[in-house]
Amino acid sequence: MVTAESSPLYDPRHGRLVIATAVSANLLGNIGLIGVNVAAPAISADLSLSAVEISWLSLATLMAMAMFSAPTARLSDVVGRRPVTVVGLWVAIVGSILGAFAYSPWVMFVSRAVTGLGLVAFFTTVTTMAVEAHPPDKRGRVLGITVSSVYVGLSLGPLLSGLLVENFGWRALFWFTTVGLIPPVVLVHFVKNEPPLAPFDQLDYAGSLYWAAAVALIFAGLASLGLNLSLLAIALGLCLLAFFVTRSKKLASPILDIALFANRRFSFSSLAAYIGYLSSFSVSFLLSLYLQYSKGLRPSEAGLLLISQPVVQAIITPFAGRFSDRFDPGRLASLGLAIILAAILDFALNLSAETSLGALVFNMGLFGAGFALFSAPNSNAIMGAVPPSRIGQASGVITVTRLWGQISSVAITTMVFSLVIGSGKITPDLYPLFIKAARTCFWLFAPLALLGIAASLARGKVSD
Repeated sequence: MVTAESSPLYDPRHGRLVIATAVSANLLGNIGLIGVNVAAPAISADLSLSAVEISWLSLATLMAMAMFSAPTARLSDVVGRRPVTVVGLWVAIVGSILGAFAYSPWVMFVSRAVTGLGLVAFFTTVTTMAVEAHPPDKRGRVLGITVSSVYVGLSLGPLLSGLLVENFGWRALFWFTTVGLIPPVVLVHFVKNEPPLAPFDQLDYAGSLYWAAAVALIFAGLASLGLNLSLLAIALGLCLLAFFVTRSKKLASPILDIALFANRRFSFSSLAAYIGYLSSFSVSFLLSLYLQYSKGLRPSEAGLLLISQPVVQAIITPFAGRFSDRFDPGRLASLGLAIILAAILDFALNLSAETSLGALVFNMGLFGAGFALFSAPNSNAIMGAVPPSRIGQASGVITVTRLWGQISSVAITTMVFSLVIGSGKITPDLYPLFIKAARTCFWLFAPLALLGIAASLARGKVSD
């Protein structure tokens, strides 16, 4: 594939079109993705979901995304970025329509999984397309813009979903997502269809199956820890993952290039990404439930307060991306993780039924500032650690590590809910146990964030 780095011809018009496609896909895709957190209590009441099943609203989506993250990243090398993006957008639309018609928990979970499959396809490819359409000295700026669009979507998601749920019911959120994904479908058809990097026969079908099975077993087992066969599922998943890694090292064209991790800066940057998302992703989910259950706020009121975190992220991220072109992105990412740790510790120490909304909003803004300083610079560090010909694989690793971190975060939250609250619905008499479960999650996430800082600092400087 001809990239902006390797081609003497840089087409600014095409670059702007690709960014517009990436921004619209990230923006509108994430509105629906995060909006389910705000709609969760309403969906739970309508479909009679237990505390553990509420977590599966996110877990089903993230598990599908993690299962197919590496295969779809490799597929985009084989058939091209644009075809994978187009298919992913349409699959996500089908999943949203299915969710709008869900009248049982299992149909809802299937719809979330189908949506996740579509989301991972275009989330993986649109960032790669945007980076490849620009020269290397603009990579941080491009990542800042595209990542910022994610946070704008995360900012608008809680408020829009709260208004939709409150005024039209939770099914309106799924119809909004369906219609919202049409603009990127239109835009992507105007993007150049670059030739693929590899012939179709280089797609590792068996490796894709091993990867998907390993992810499903590991995280299904982790989410159900304490139940029958959960440890067996985790063990089998880890064995399959080890086999996948060993097998991939012997292949010329694996779905995930294990050789990239021989680069110290790349490997520790990827580890920092995984831990960063693991320790932070469930925060908005926990606070959404806290505001509606413990504080008794309406969905729109909870959504309005929840936007404080992603709004700060959306404001700071473009500047953080630009700074990462001028300064060591690894140092910026480490600073961001340190701020995230401070915010998580505050939640762990002080969250209670009496916590003031002002203090909560301030801490969420602090959390957002930390994540803004971490996300784009860390992605820049990952992509900057590989040669131009491996940018696509590096982008795929960013998606994989982010999703593994997110799904690990939700799986831990689900496990804590199961152990602390039990398998029943979250009723008013269980609200104190819910707060105990939330604080337990924060206490688990805090030392993990500290490990993330250590991994971020261990990558060394750019010149190392």
